[in-house]
Amino acid sequence: MDLDLKDRTFLVTAASRGLGFSVAKALVNEGAEVIICGRNEESLKKATSSLGELAEYYVADLSKKEDVQSLVKKIATNILLLDGLFVNAGGPPPGTFSKLTDDDWRKAFDLTLMSAVWLTRETIPLLKMSDSSSILFSTSVSVKQPIDNLLLSNAIRPAVIGMMRTLATELAPDYIRVNAICPGYIQTERVDELLSASESAEENITVKIPLKRIGKPDEFGPVAAFLMSPVSSYIHGALLLVDGGLYQGMM
Repeated sequence: MDLDLKDRTFLVTAASRGLGFSVAKALVNEGAEVIICGRNEESLKKATSSLGELAEYYVADLSKKEDVQSLVKKIATNILLLDGLFVNAGGPPPGTFSKLTDDDWRKAFDLTLMSAVWLTRETIPLLKMSDSSSILFSTSVSVKQPIDNLLLSNAIRPAVIGMMRTLATELAPDYIRVNAICPGYIQTERVDELLSASESAEENITVKIPLKRIGKPDEFGPVAAFLMSPVSSYIHGALLLVDGGLYQGMM
């Protein structure tokens, strides 16, 4: 299927590796030009080299408002519009309530919620200039079902979904589509870290997944590319799980 992404431009954040990189890769494979960002320049250089000539990078810490503002300002000096924004900032660290400090909560709030707020606010003027623009928030299956030892994610990520649902109404007059994608266990460094907690961790997780395995990044990226493409022009205000069937609730 032709996703009509050739010559379109997307900003994919936290994309030097993991899920962000898988999305950038899927977009490039469809002929889109991709701007990626992250905190580590060496990782960004490696990722951009792998993605090819359609990709470029900027260094930015998304948990800092001034970095986000500077990032979008630099982008705006080189392009007239954005066709899509993939909002991704990695996940807050694991931990239980008794072990998390106020500083942990504040950092997770800025990383997980406020980064999404700042990125959305700053890119809206560029997105308005496109004939088919979209914002896709990357969250987690934890917005549907809390995950043990991931209190910060369980508590803060649902706020991103609440913002997405509201923006779906507020941005509709500007023809900016807004959706969310919620990965389950996909084989990234973050998931590897969580699985390293015990020898039986992976077995305990996969037994709960109907497909009986952890997902692959290349099974995630193309789904995100589809949701941001003009082909999905009537998908708006939606939340899509990519979790191998892990969540089995009715709503």
